[in-house]
Amino acid sequence: AESSYTEGRWVCYPFQRAILDCIGHDEINVVDLRKSARVGYTKMILAGVGYFAEHKSRNQALYQPTDDDRDEFVTTELDAMLRDVRIMRSIFAKMHSRSKDNTMRLKKFLTGALHLRGGKAAKNYRRLTVDVVWYDELDGFDRDIEREGSPTKLGDKRLEGSTFPKSVRGTTPKTKNHSHIEDCEASADMRFRFHIPGPHC
Repeated sequence: AESSYTEGRWVCYPFQRAILDCIGHDEINVVDLRKSARVGYTKMILAGVGYFAEHKSRNQALYQPTDDDRDEFVTTELDAMLRDVRIMRSIFAKMHSRSKDNTMRLKKFLTGALHLRGGKAAKNYRRLTVDVVWYDELDGFDRDIEREGSPTKLGDKRLEGSTFPKSVRGTTPKTKNHSHIEDCEASADMRFRFHIPGPHC
């Protein structure tokens, strides 16, 4: 109820299925999504977090542009999903408890952990070892994090040594030629576009 106009079971839009297939595929290491507003990227993140926690037992890190963005995401999106999706209750036993395993910065599952960080401080990219790194609203991050590099460079270092590393970056682009997602697209091996026919067609 906190994150949607209507309560109830989530059903994928057709274009979301292909994106989620790429996210869940172990041989695809990086997924970049340049998107318009309101296409359900946050819902895809939540579905992916749950999938990797339940089915793949993977440690994850999720970055928002700021700590405030992280707090709002946890409160209105993540905690609601963990509460309302039945299978999550069985692998996240500390949901209703005050515990060091259930905070704004960490959600510890029976199968692994989800670290939640704001992207402004370089220290938030250190001391984590994960298999999956999520970036929400990537173009909202600083171009250079405290003169140590881009957020994707710092965050993806957390994947070194993983058997199945996965970096998922999504955003609505902001300024042309100063966009993280444009940089990511430029280095991509493959590009896919989803075309929607106009009414006149």
